[in-house]
Amino acid sequence: MDSVAVSEIVTTLNLLGAAIAIGLGAIGAGIGIGMAGGHAVEGMGRQPRITSELFRTMLIGQAAASTPPTFALVVSILLLFGNVGGTTLIQGFAALGAGISIGAGAFASGAGSSLPVAWACSAIARQPRMRRSYMTLMLLGQAVSQTPVIFALMVSFMLIFLPAKPDAGLVEFVAVLSAGICMGFGAMGPSIGCGMAAESAIIGVRHHRDPEVAVGLLTRVMLLGQAVAQSTSIYALVVSLVLIMLV
Repeated sequence: MDSVAVSEIVTTLNLLGAAIAIGLGAIGAGIGIGMAGGHAVEGMGRQPRITSELFRTMLIGQAAASTPPTFALVVSILLLFGNVGGTTLIQGFAALGAGISIGAGAFASGAGSSLPVAWACSAIARQPRMRRSYMTLMLLGQAVSQTPVIFALMVSFMLIFLPAKPDAGLVEFVAVLSAGICMGFGAMGPSIGCGMAAESAIIGVRHHRDPEVAVGLLTRVMLLGQAVAQSTSIYALVVSLVLIMLV
């Protein structure tokens, strides 16, 4: 294959990786942030006197939930304009893998980290005196649910800056592409699961007879459940690193 054809294929793979990165990465956060806004508006209708509190909670939560698509945007810009994709075929496949890794990871993390925002707004509208506790639960839940997307971002960077290897063959091409697929899809379950755990903790506090007593217990149980759920993203990270090391 001549150098011109190789260069065109590599450029095409870079463009495809960039499109997948931000295309997938924007979906989850976009839906989740809109849902959070809807719950906030509903809460303002229920409790007009705490409109400013709900508005502030909504904005803080939405800002945190916007982090994953921002990661995806950074990777997309690097693949489009950073001239970091290289000129060998393996670097082209690595760029595609990088886009899949951060795209899928950001998709799920954006959705998962938006769930506690929506229910925190709803809970504050019902129990304004517990707003600090609900804010803490929301932010903790969001922080943990975004851990997998950080793993995905790390794998994406490793793939983007993969050294040139002109003699690489089909096995190496599949290895770098598989590393991105592994981490991207491996981040999806834990991100959404951790968001659901945070959402349920907020709902549990809201429905408890004594919310002040329940918040401490449910926070500990939430963090324990999230920690166990996160183990699966660590498995995906390990396998992704092994696949990259095969090159």
